[in-house]
Amino acid sequence: MNDTKKPSDQLARVRNGKEASGQPGADQDDWMEPARRKTARWRVVMRWMIPLFLVLALAGGMICGYVIIGKQSLSEVFDWKTWQHVIDLVFAP
Repeated sequence: MNDTKKPSDQLARVRNGKEASGQPGADQDDWMEPARRKTARWRVVMRWMIPLFLVLALAGGMICGYVIIGKQSLSEVFDWKTWQHVIDLVFAP
């Protein structure tokens, strides 16, 4: 049998972003390996970025609400007694 590749196979590889290596037994796993690593890195980055953005949004909201809207000092924003007082006001019977 003839091990030559059809032109349509080469065209499909070019369209899919794969290089036609010219070797009849070329493995596709070699080409797919970097994509898996990039996806895994992206997942790790997203797992750290989302909670980081949530914490930054919480701190920004506290600062904006307490300092800008409430006209209080910035040093009191992260004081536990301030937020204990707010919790007592919200959940008071």
